[in-house]
Amino acid sequence: MGQAAIARPRISWPQATLRTGLALAAVALAGLVLMLVLYPSGVLVLQSFLVEGRLSAGHYLRIARDPSTYEVLANSLVVSLWSTLGGSLLGVALAWLVGRTDLPGRRLWRTLILLPYMIPPFIGAMAWVYLLGPVGYLNQVWMALTGAAEPFFVIYGQAGIIFVLMLYGYPIVYLAALGVLERMDPSLEEAARLSRAGPARVLWDITIPLMLPGILAGALLLMMSSLANFGIPAIVGFPARYFVLTTKIYATILNFDLRDNLRIAAALSMWLVIIAAVLLRLQRLILGRRRFTVVSGQAGPRRLVSLGVWRYPAAVALAGFIVISVVLPVAAIVLTSLIRAYGLPPTLANLTLQHYATAFLGVPKVQRAIVNSLILAAVASACIVVLAAGIGYLVARVRIRGAAALELLLTIPYAVPGTVVALAMILAWVRPVPLLGLRLYDTIWILLLAYVARFLVFGVRTVMAGLSQVHASLEEAARISGASRVAAFRDIVLPIIRPSLLAGWFLAFIPAVAELTLSILLFSVGNETIGVVIFGLHDEGKIALSAAVASVVTALLLAINVLTRIVLREERSL
Repeated sequence: MGQAAIARPRISWPQATLRTGLALAAVALAGLVLMLVLYPSGVLVLQSFLVEGRLSAGHYLRIARDPSTYEVLANSLVVSLWSTLGGSLLGVALAWLVGRTDLPGRRLWRTLILLPYMIPPFIGAMAWVYLLGPVGYLNQVWMALTGAAEPFFVIYGQAGIIFVLMLYGYPIVYLAALGVLERMDPSLEEAARLSRAGPARVLWDITIPLMLPGILAGALLLMMSSLANFGIPAIVGFPARYFVLTTKIYATILNFDLRDNLRIAAALSMWLVIIAAVLLRLQRLILGRRRFTVVSGQAGPRRLVSLGVWRYPAAVALAGFIVISVVLPVAAIVLTSLIRAYGLPPTLANLTLQHYATAFLGVPKVQRAIVNSLILAAVASACIVVLAAGIGYLVARVRIRGAAALELLLTIPYAVPGTVVALAMILAWVRPVPLLGLRLYDTIWILLLAYVARFLVFGVRTVMAGLSQVHASLEEAARISGASRVAAFRDIVLPIIRPSLLAGWFLAFIPAVAELTLSILLFSVGNETIGVVIFGLHDEGKIALSAAVASVVTALLLAINVLTRIVLREERSL
């Protein structure tokens, strides 16, 4: 008998259509990543090597021969290192207090400690200028009480930048340390206590070593954030002529008298890219080794450390810290917005609401900026959620090739400083889009593109975290019942991950509303954003007007944060 021919299984029309659809989706994703990340990044690197139309290292040699390059590099490293050290110590101490001790009102403190994270750093910097500037309120009180002719401390310069960076950066390490504390297996600590080790010995020999990977990862993230910050060094550093890399790049971009200023700025920005890449690599190495720490998936019951007679003094000290980090800056912003002229004593005769009326009714760009910011933030967040849902599903469920590389690429616009991202967008889109002929530069669309690129990683990571909780068997059951992959995704996956989608939307929306670093370089007349307007009014010396707008924006952001918590809590309870 001859062997029967083995027939190849035919691919049905729905299967073929599905495969084609997935292939097209993968191609669309590749095009998206190309437009958002690879193309601007490539243009930035290429332009840094172009001198009079030829490839050359001339710009790099020029900045290498300029002594100011090493000065601003040293300034950047000094302020970021010291602010990281101070912020890390502060964040770990606060995390231990609320996560491991019998501190009164621990749940309330957990929320209050995060309030500085909800205030845009550049607005916080403005607030501390109102407090510790040459005619700041605290300096006025000091001179009135002591009779001194000079202020106690003027915040302008290196020390002021370090202080403000630390004050608005410590929540990054606090959250990382608190997360490790809550997941840590308490059995080792209990064993140490049974061996009659005191609380200090347990903390030093057991708790801190187990927390160290999380603390180091948070500290590196804080250092990247400090290096990338533009608003604080600009507001606190410019008056003292103290420049860091981000403000030096900004000044170079705006120096139109300097030939090839954008390409020189591109070469200068490579310093920040290299430092950010090194720090990101170190963070990944540390996080990759966290499997060696003793952490359980579900933390068991643990005995809190008794503070004894220090219980209420610790609560009073923490209340004092909240007053310094939150109440004083917010009060300074509100008070400045009510003073007839900045520098006058805050007496009843000098208070007025006129600045609010002028700012919101008499300055058209303020009204325009609020509308622009809210629309940009909302549309960018919606785009991010849609893209994150598609990217997350293709990566987590379909498991397309190169998923890890795709996720890494999407982190680049957030990992590198916003000044570098904005410069890449300028160089990439200063000319009309190839083939389409669309012009993005000097339009609101380049801001939208930059926001999506910058904050897309928030949406992708949040959605992927939600997808990890959806077992594949749910989709398989729907497929067996005759549902297509699209129908299974729509009817099964989307309802389950809806809280993650909402969280991703809010995580992108909140920082986008008052974003400054991208916007200050990408805005055009008529397309101002609220961050740009506040910064511009402050820079022009219109202090009371900028304070009036800043106070409203701060209240708005705090309200959005509270609303976010309420909405997400209700979504998860459904």
